[in-house]
Amino acid sequence: MWIILAFITAVCEAAKDGLCKKSLQSMDVFTIAWVWKVFSLPFILPLIFFTPIPEYLPPEFWTALLVGGGLNILATVLYIRAISTSDLSITLPLLSFTPAFLLFTSPLLVGDIPTPLGYVGVLFIVGGSYLLGVGREATLLSPLRALVSDPGARLMLMVALIWSVAANMDKIGVMATSPFFWAVCIQSFISLGLTVVLFCMRGRLRGKMQANLTPLLLIGLVTGVGFVCQMAAIKIGLVPYVIAIKRTSIVLGVLIGGIYFLEKDMKTRVTATLVMLAGVMLIAMS
Repeated sequence: MWIILAFITAVCEAAKDGLCKKSLQSMDVFTIAWVWKVFSLPFILPLIFFTPIPEYLPPEFWTALLVGGGLNILATVLYIRAISTSDLSITLPLLSFTPAFLLFTSPLLVGDIPTPLGYVGVLFIVGGSYLLGVGREATLLSPLRALVSDPGARLMLMVALIWSVAANMDKIGVMATSPFFWAVCIQSFISLGLTVVLFCMRGRLRGKMQANLTPLLLIGLVTGVGFVCQMAAIKIGLVPYVIAIKRTSIVLGVLIGGIYFLEKDMKTRVTATLVMLAGVMLIAMS
């Protein structure tokens, strides 16, 4: 069951990436980051009526909420900035490093220990990331230069690392309460935090929100559905495995970048994405 939920999350992730990229053509980075989380609340908050409210919230819940919420606020802003400065086909594949990082963070934070096959998948992910820059320079180190020099790639790698910790906070929060209750709490916390950040840095909401209301509502819808499915999945599955399946959204995202946004050098980037996806699937199968 958790595999189905994780795949639904993947489809929602790909749709959200394309919608955010499209909206960035008329709105600024911080507004889109705010919309991403806040517009999902109308689709998540009603869940509170379908889940029991705990009489007691243990200390680990509050720790997970504060740490996970803070990390997600930071990652959300960095994520939107990454896809606004670089192609989707360059930035999204680097999210494959999240399950790779989880191979190390999950055993430490929540005790989810993958099998040896999962660690083999890391080699495929690193190998695929090296292919990202081959189309521009035909040297052995060119992919490494792409990761280091491309601003969007660098930011997305930071996001992958942050989310490898935040995903474990979700596991702690879900186990301390329930998937629906945690989804409402963490998404509300992130939305409030992003609202403060946005008004401190911008003073007011910028961008043509009224003219772009339909795609913004769609961003909220797919984010809400995907997030709830992810929380339900990590309740019954290992965190690295759930996030690995979730990252199959990368292939869809790269295809969206090539077909809809006409991003170039797609042959090399799709090849790199498939190699990285093979690593993700090895992790999942382990």
